[in-house]
Amino acid sequence: MSYGSDHTKLDVEVTAKKDELSLKAKGAGLLIMISICLIGIILLALKMAEIENGYILLFPIIILSYVVHSLIATIDAVLGLKVSNRD
Repeated sequence: MSYGSDHTKLDVEVTAKKDELSLKAKGAGLLIMISICLIGIILLALKMAEIENGYILLFPIIILSYVVHSLIATIDAVLGLKVSNRD
């Protein structure tokens, strides 16, 4: 089978054990957690725009941003994603 320059061949191996979650379940759970955190950041930012002393809500936004950053790093570690720059 020949692939052009715009196609990439990907081999995925998933093992399932009785006491472990599958790779799909881990990835889906992490994506759901990221989406919940991003929705929280958006809602806090909207609330911050409404109230007069909005700077009080900066600390929860920073915490949620850190959590999202950690979850993205976890997805990178679990799924073994690699980012490459091609010239």
